[in-house]
Order: sequence, then structure tokens, then C-alpha cells
Amino acid sequence: MADSNQKTRVKLTSVQKLAALLILLGEDAAGIILKAFDKNEREQVCAEMANLPMLNTDDQQVILREFTEMAVASISSLEGSEDYTKRVLEKAVGLFEAEEIISRVSMSKTSVAAMQKIIDMDALGICNLLKEEQAQTISLVLSYLPPAKAGDVILRLPESVRENVIERLAKLEPTPIEVVETVGRTLSKKIGSKITRSLNQTGGYQSAATLLKNMDKESRDDILNNMDERIPDLVRDIKSKMFTFDDLADLDNRVLQKAMTQVDADRLPMALAAATDRVRDALLGAMSKRAAETVREEMENLGKVKLADINAAQETVVSVLREMEDSGELELS
Repeated sequence: MADSNQKTRVKLTSVQKLAALLILLGEDAAGIILKAFDKNEREQVCAEMANLPMLNTDDQQVILREFTEMAVASISSLEGSEDYTKRVLEKAVGLFEAEEIISRVSMSKTSVAAMQKIIDMDALGICNLLKEEQAQTISLVLSYLPPAKAGDVILRLPESVRENVIERLAKLEPTPIEVVETVGRTLSKKIGSKITRSLNQTGGYQSAATLLKNMDKESRDDILNNMDERIPDLVRDIKSKMFTFDDLADLDNRVLQKAMTQVDADRLPMALAAATDRVRDALLGAMSKRAAETVREEMENLGKVKLADINAAQETVVSVLREMEDSGELELS
């Protein structure tokens, strides 16, 4: 057994050690542990799990001793992978949120020291800093903010600017680090001192949708309705991210019961094939006992299914609820 004072041959950060521990514990235990983390913590750990370097047996024993004060002998090498991380995430948060997290953490972290000073400001200060900047610059900065703060900044901007910023944010693609550093340095000159934390940019439809969801309904509807007259396709894509299949679990049971009367029952087994337990229980709980049993039996007989088919079935269910909301039959907020 290795000496208790032996150091790991691979130098690891505390987050990397935690990532290694989760891999050692196995998918089921790791999935349970990940549920206890908040979204940001989960993404940090998963980023390290997906990119963990090769660890030999001695490295594994040192990590296990540090976390459990017990020496555990392992018989094989340990290496992180995106496939393993994805399977763990699926157990923790469901297939589709797992896909979303993996797509974000698989991109390398962007270290933008100058931008952190801006992120640490309050919404009013950020608004004052950005109010004379172009919409593209504002959207870039907002992509680094927590959704609630970004929404607060948007509401403080002139109405004539808001829609353009939301549009730019939704269309924002990963930005070259050189561009982000230039923007950060230029803006930080107005507010002074340096900082050195690492940040991740998250622009795109999901970012725009999350920002809008954190705004009050009246302001959100005004922005989307005005944008819909100019760019309906973009608004449709944003709305598709604002209410997703996983959000069904958060609806009142009476709302779900009403919705289930309009949903094609033949699509439910496929839609629930990769659903989280919360969503599955919520939807089946909103059906009659006999109908729920029928859906369960059909799920068991599905066999191997394609992700694209599951996506399509889930979107069909969600689209029914969106149509009912548009007609005034349901309130999804």
C-alpha cells in the first residue's frame, strides 16, 4: 500500500479531485451526489470529469484517502470522458439538460480577468457602464451575467435598445478570447482595478430565454411581441427554450390534467422514454390510472429509440401546451 504521505503523481485541483472521486464511486452514486450541487457547481465538476487526465492506481488511492481517510486499492487506470460524464448527468438531471450542460462545458474555459470587475457590479452600475455601447457589446457582457442580473440590466436600458440586445444575445456565438479581452479591458478602464477569476460565456437562444424568464411577464411579453413583428423565427426559437419538456414537472397537477386531455397519448411513451423521474411521475400522475398503466406498458415495449424521435415526441407535447397558453386555456408561467 502506498505511503500515506505520498503525493499524487498528477497534480490536481480540488475540483479535479472531486471529479475523480465521482468517477471512482460509479454512475449511480455520482448522479445522486451531483443532484446536491447547484447548477454552477455541477457544471464546474462536470467540466473536470469530462477532461480528467489519466490517473494511475496510486493517484486513485491518494484521492480516496483524502476524501474518506481509507486506503482503497484499484485495479485499473482511471480516465475522465465526456461519455461517462454524460451518463452521470443523465441520472442526475435527465437526458436533455445533460446534453445542454455537456455542450457548454466541453468548450474550453475562457479566462477573462478584465470582465470579472464588470460582473461584480450591481445592475444599475452595469447599465450605466453599457448604456452608450453598441447592442453587440451589451449582449456580449450580458452573456457573462447571472440571468437575474442580466434581466435587471435589460429592464434599465432604454426600450428602444432592449429588443436589439435580446436579438443579438440570442444570435451570439462563442466569441474569440481576443475579442472578449479587448472588450473587457476597454470597459474596465472606466471602473479601475484588475481581477483574475475565470468565466464562461453562455450566449445563444438558451441564454436569451433564461434572461427573459427572469423578467416580469409584462416586460417580457412586450419585448417578445415587438420582436415577433420583425423576426418571428428568432422569437419562436427563443420561446422554445423558455418552456421545455422538463418544466412540465413544475406545473400544477390540475393544469397538467387539462393539458393531458389534448395531448396525443400515442406520443407519450416516446416522450417519456428519456424523461426524469419528476417529469414522468408528474405526467403519469395527471392521467387516469388505466391510461398511465397503458403508457408504462408501451414504454417497456419501445426497445432502443433514437434521440431525434424522443426530441420530436417531447416537442409535440410541449407545443400542445404552448398552443393552449396562446389561446388562454392555460397559464404556463
